[in-house]
Amino acid sequence: MTTKEEIIKFLQENYTNNDEPALTVEAGEKTQTWTLAGLFVRRWLNDRYDAPGWGLTNVGDVYIYLCVNKESVVEHGLIEKEGNNNSGFPLWSDYDFDTYFANHMCDWHKQE
Repeated sequence: MTTKEEIIKFLQENYTNNDEPALTVEAGEKTQTWTLAGLFVRRWLNDRYDAPGWGLTNVGDVYIYLCVNKESVVEHGLIEKEGNNNSGFPLWSDYDFDTYFANHMCDWHKQE
């Protein structure tokens, strides 16, 4: 199982802004912000491309990493249970952020 530290390191390696985003759901609740994992997943499910102006690079690769390591991501409190875009459209619920991955990306992932 991937450790919390390994997941956070991977997320931070793909985040280029100078601010310090929430790394856990608990921290996000205190600051009323999305977790870094949540930001990457929201970006992929909503737009499917990088957002360098927001510091989100390699969004597709990060999404796949989070899906592959979903059990650890959820266990360590690194992503929200529910996710929506800025317009309020639901992107996932009950931690099922990997549903899109399971239905659309698995064959692509296996080819690499």
